[in-house]
Amino acid sequence: MKAAGILVAALISASVAACGTPVVGVPVPVAAPPATSTTVVAVPAAPQTVYVQQPPAYVAPGDTAEARTVVAYYDAINRRDFATAWSLGGSRIAGGGGYTRYVDGFATTSWDTVTVTDVRGSTVSVVLSAVQTDGSTRTFSGTYTVSGGVITGSHMTRTK
Repeated sequence: MKAAGILVAALISASVAACGTPVVGVPVPVAAPPATSTTVVAVPAAPQTVYVQQPPAYVAPGDTAEARTVVAYYDAINRRDFATAWSLGGSRIAGGGGYTRYVDGFATTSWDTVTVTDVRGSTVSVVLSAVQTDGSTRTFSGTYTVSGGVITGSHMTRTK
């Protein structure tokens, strides 16, 4: 009987260890043995910063250099790499306010999701959902013009 108890304990330990192996991007439950009056379970403090994997930046009907440029632009914005976004065309579509004003324009934007709906030559048609820091979402549709790997123009209209 004692050997059977040791075998069961070994199987439980193996199961707990297997459940505790994380897979990137997928939440994994971790089973813990039930607490008894003699069991002490340490609970780690909650982390100060939690990073959440975001959805893909776009869905493209055709994988073209022009579509990739627009996607790279929004990827840079989502990473808060405004220098890269500026060099990918932000400088050309900022409206003359300069770099600081351009960056300040994203102060209330948490995350952008851009969907490429069509690519015709140098014109990339998109739908943009911009999640705001207050939890609301602003939706836009329009086009970007891309030349030489840089956005050279845009015509976006707020739809919601």
